Amino acid sequence: MQDMIEGGAEALSLARQIISHPSAAAIVPMVEAKLLAPLPRPVRMRDCNMFTEHVERFFERKDQLEAEAAAGSDQAAAQLAVAKRLRFDLLLERLTYYTVDPLSVSGPDEDIQWPTYSMAADFELEWAVVIGTRGKDIPLNAARDHVFGYTIFNDWSARDEQLIHMEMGIGPGGGKDFDGAVTLGPCIATSDEFRDMSDVRMIARVNGEEWTNRSSRHMRFTFEQAIVEMSRSRTIYPGDIFASGTVLGGSGVDHGRSLKDGDAVELEVEGIGVLRNRVRMATRGPG
Repeated sequence: MQDMIEGGAEALSLARQIISHPSAAAIVPMVEAKLLAPLPRPVRMRDCNMFTEHVERFFERKDQLEAEAAAGSDQAAAQLAVAKRLRFDLLLERLTYYTVDPLSVSGPDEDIQWPTYSMAADFELEWAVVIGTRGKDIPLNAARDHVFGYTIFNDWSARDEQLIHMEMGIGPGGGKDFDGAVTLGPCIATSDEFRDMSDVRMIARVNGEEWTNRSSRHMRFTFEQAIVEMSRSRTIYPGDIFASGTVLGGSGVDHGRSLKDGDAVELEVEGIGVLRNRVRMATRGPG
């Protein structure tokens, strides 16, 4: 896939020719295939705040967190400390991001082995742009020319560990940095598959229960704006991935819930497909 991305229009044209008259021997039923992440080792990944409602929900819970902290909840106290220190208005004014480890990628239908240091398992429904061509200081009107396609991005989150790191003001740390912490897939849909990016349906289900059903129209910033920002005085490369941030309701923390051992998470983005995974919590012995 990385070779195809770097091959540009010529590689895509060749792929279209091949699949228009495929060899019977090249066709494998999906039930007999195991899909890997479309880019198992991306060139680079950055997760952005293109959706801001998810963070806004966190700030809206401050009164509830204060009550829970007063009742003795250590986790509520940690969340409250973070909410009091962070400035939400800055997230509304500027597109920001954090860097994601490209060695942490998992794929469709893969079990996510939860880190032993965490008891608060969560997911995040996001989608992401995959860069197709190199560029630097890209103007907004040329940003879409640098897009290869789009994929689903599940930003798994160890919330208890994340809160510790964020309370220190150093980002999510080990809360989003463990084996399999980002799931990509089930494919990359090329940019020509989308006529209108402004109203793409996004759905999250846990064990078949729908937790959110929202749309890309709630994005405060666009992928094109992200490309402009990421290329400002620096080069972006084919295979770079820029994620959107979490759609409202597309994570357990938005609902005050955590995942349990064996929970099946399905993330669906219109035009891309459904990304499925199951969480496996670590077993702990006495003490």
